[in-house]
Amino acid sequence: MRYKLLVILIFFSILSPQNKLSGQNAPKQQLLIAEAENVYKAQPNESLKIALLLLKSANSNNEKVRLNLLAYNIYSILGDYANAANYLFAASTYLDRNSFFQNAKVNIEKSALLQAIYLHKQSVSYLDRARSDRNSIKDVDTITEINVDILFEELELLLHKKEYKEAQKIIQKSKNISFLQNGIANKKRFLLISSEVNIGLGNLASNTSNLEQLKELISLDDKYFDIQVWNVIARNYFYQRDYSKAIESALEAQKLLVQMDNIYLLETTTETLVLSYLALNKEQEYKLLNTKLLTIQNEIEKKEEEAINTVYNLINSEYLKNYTLKKSVFNNKLYLSISFFILILFVFGLFVYKKYLHKKRLTEIVSYLEFPNNTILNKSEEVDTVNKKNTIPAETEQLILNKLKKFETTKKFTNKEISLAVLAGQFETNTKYLSEIINRHYHINFNTYINTLRINYIVEKLKNEPNFCNYKISYLAEICGFSSHSSFATVFKSIIGISPIKFIDLLKNETNDNCLTLSENE
Repeated sequence: MRYKLLVILIFFSILSPQNKLSGQNAPKQQLLIAEAENVYKAQPNESLKIALLLLKSANSNNEKVRLNLLAYNIYSILGDYANAANYLFAASTYLDRNSFFQNAKVNIEKSALLQAIYLHKQSVSYLDRARSDRNSIKDVDTITEINVDILFEELELLLHKKEYKEAQKIIQKSKNISFLQNGIANKKRFLLISSEVNIGLGNLASNTSNLEQLKELISLDDKYFDIQVWNVIARNYFYQRDYSKAIESALEAQKLLVQMDNIYLLETTTETLVLSYLALNKEQEYKLLNTKLLTIQNEIEKKEEEAINTVYNLINSEYLKNYTLKKSVFNNKLYLSISFFILILFVFGLFVYKKYLHKKRLTEIVSYLEFPNNTILNKSEEVDTVNKKNTIPAETEQLILNKLKKFETTKKFTNKEISLAVLAGQFETNTKYLSEIINRHYHINFNTYINTLRINYIVEKLKNEPNFCNYKISYLAEICGFSSHSSFATVFKSIIGISPIKFIDLLKNETNDNCLTLSENE
């Protein structure tokens, strides 16, 4: 009801001609802006309507800055980075060049936005601009506020790049800085980052205190934060192998996502559910959500591409505008030509760099894929003798190892009926001995051992027999011993790092629709 009344007030304030002419509605406009700023985290969709309506009647630059930033913040928590970029860059056009505090704040937000769409180099550039603006500020408290924002952004960047150890060092140094956790907003952000770093480093037990504090901060006033908290808790439970609790926490996030449509948060939630259902062997739930996850990931790729294109256009426009303000008409024409040439070079360089990354990634994958017949056998010499006492006679152990090596050179592992008991029977030994030897010498369990042999078998086929690149995934799954398309795709991605479809595309792209061989990579 509260938000309906706000909308009604806005319509009256906007549509009233006498208010537009006299400007007597300015105090009411300021109150409505403040109200929308206070509630947008709880009701982002309603607040967005308010912000866009108020923006139409905004007169002062200050109002336009506040409303554009409000629209940016709302689109950001909804995961719409293309629209968020448009309003953020629009806000910067109304800033006073001598308002160093506001300029620093906007540059920090630009850094955060660019980081979210993986433009890390450009993100650092805007963070450097924020530091430059900070150096022109005189007020100590204002400088402190900017420093805190910059520090958080540096941590977020390290987190995004998965440089968890570097992030942990900063967190350890910052724990004694009281102002870092002053206010609920800073405390929430600090706890979330600390929890993510602990998960990244595997410090799951030490995360208990952080997660308890985060749960206490959950409220309906900030749905975006609440969803993040439930996702972090779910992931922490997942890595602790408490899959039931991981599902419970992820479902709490899913309930809130019904009220706030953010596809990036939805991906995190859905991925946790998919992996947890898979771990619990709940095949029906896994298949249903895995299909949904693939759809979400495809949609995210489209959104990111749109956001990146939008941001590059905005950066280029900002660049050109700055030149327009500083140079004469004659110089402007010269600089426009130069900037256009630079842009072409940049786009071309980006294309070349993308191809280089693809090739580098493929080389890494192909190198990694050499391990089925080499690394596995080498690992057999790295016996775990520290934690496990060997109860198997040495002669028996060596005999089983020799049989395993011979087994790896056959295609018996592609038999769908192969199991620990079946293989033990073929080796004329018991399952306990066979399982223990695989665990001790390969440091993996039996299922992972068989799946690894199967995946590497099919990868060798793809690399060395080009026709295999044209077969359906279901056929590839079948010939290497998997009972279903989905299980094959999941195991393939867990071992190789990318899906089988993407892997095949990489092979084709490298040699104009012909599979790339290992010798060509070398």
